[in-house]
Parts: sequence; C-alpha cells; structure tokens
Amino acid sequence: MHLDPAQFGIGYGVDGVLVVDYPPEECADFARLLRARKIDPIFLLAPTSTERRIEQIAAIASGYVYYVSLTGITGAGHLDVAAVNQRIPAIRARVRLPVGVGFGIKDAASAQAIARAADAVVIGSRVIQAMEEAGADAAVDAAVSFVSSIRIALDAVPAAGSR
Repeated sequence: MHLDPAQFGIGYGVDGVLVVDYPPEECADFARLLRARKIDPIFLLAPTSTERRIEQIAAIASGYVYYVSLTGITGAGHLDVAAVNQRIPAIRARVRLPVGVGFGIKDAASAQAIARAADAVVIGSRVIQAMEEAGADAAVDAAVSFVSSIRIALDAVPAAGSR
C-alpha cells in the first residue's frame, strides 16, 4: 500500500502524524515521505510490545514515541503508574527519542505521577469528557480549566535534566 502524505494535505502546520495501523516494518517509504516534509511519524508502543518491536519502531520513528500505558481502551481507570515507571527505562534503552505516555491519565495527580518518568503526558478522553459534561456553551471553559490544572501539576515536576 502506498500512502503519500501530500494527499492528506499534510505539511502546513503539522509537526507529526500518529501512526497507529501501519506496522513499522511496512511503512519505511511513508515515514521517509513524512520526514522529507519535516513531519515526524509517531509510533505507538504498548505494554505488550516485544523488544524486537521496540527496536523496529526505534529504527523508523522520529519526534517521539507514544507509550500506551495500559492494555484496554483510552479513558480506562486502571493506570498502573509503577508498571509504567518500570517499562520506560527499557524503552529508553532502545529508543533515543522522547517518550510520551497516554491512556488512563485522567487527572492532575495521574499526569504528575507519569511525568516523573515520561517526557510527556497525553490526555485525550478526559478532556473530551470534561467538555461533554459542561455542555456546548461551557465546553471551551471546561477544557481550559481542566488543562490548566494539568499544567500546574506538571510544572511542579522536576525538569528532565534534574531527574
């Protein structure tokens, strides 16, 4: 399968593309085309990723890698911070990119706990939930309030260089 990033209108204000269903061993051309347009292919790693899979992703990814912190669905409530903290050093041993962690991060406390080991936290479902709960008229304010609480928590975590 040949995918050309230009067909998606990519390249204007886009820094990266999250690659979820395109195995790294099959998308070298696509990743090369992205990077030629200064767009990073971002790949997912999971708790079930083998060492071989991590090495394959390390060879082709750029920008950062996205570690899915749990098996299950996004927004799930069973984040195991200790397991994430154990897994990240093994990923870093093979991947020379920042490691972002997502799935199961739902509040300032969980974001802060993950940020102690990760380079970035990714929160999607919980932001959408806050907006839906607030209703259409207050959705933006709810998102700003929620994200602000996360920002405050993250600012309290020591910078990567001081860890």
